[in-house]
Amino acid sequence: MRNVFLLIAAGFVFLATAAFPAAALAAKSGPGDGALAVTHASGTIYVQGRGVIYGHFDTGTLIVLSYQPDDGTSVPAVSSGKSKYSRGSGVYSGTDVRFLLPSGRYVIELIGTNIDASAVGRGSIIATGLGTFDDGSYTVNGGKPQLLTRASSDDAFGKTSTAISAQVSTS
Repeated sequence: MRNVFLLIAAGFVFLATAAFPAAALAAKSGPGDGALAVTHASGTIYVQGRGVIYGHFDTGTLIVLSYQPDDGTSVPAVSSGKSKYSRGSGVYSGTDVRFLLPSGRYVIELIGTNIDASAVGRGSIIATGLGTFDDGSYTVNGGKPQLLTRASSDDAFGKTSTAISAQVSTS
């Protein structure tokens, strides 16, 4: 009986410690926040926004044109590839690259193949495919997927305003 009690107690301790970091790291979503999901895209993806963005690409380049973290100290986390980062901007190239820009204001350009990215917050996207049979898609705010084509398409996620767009582009 004592072993059963210890097993149950150990299970509760495990669950509590596993749940704590997720709860502690979870960012509050603000009024008007939306979502962007880029799926299996091949081409050029330009995103400017406010919030968090993360993703992966098979082969390509991530250009961080501007990044200003909300906490003033965070830097983009990028695995694999060659990188150059200085004063809020940088270039990361390679294969099997994963990236995370913690909560802040950002302007990025992704050029590559099999790009998957997710953003939460507010912002805009301009996407251009390579012109192949399946260049992937993107979805904003849980809506219908938009296929990438050689013709550029643009959209907004979250509740954007000119004030937010101006802040992102001037910051």
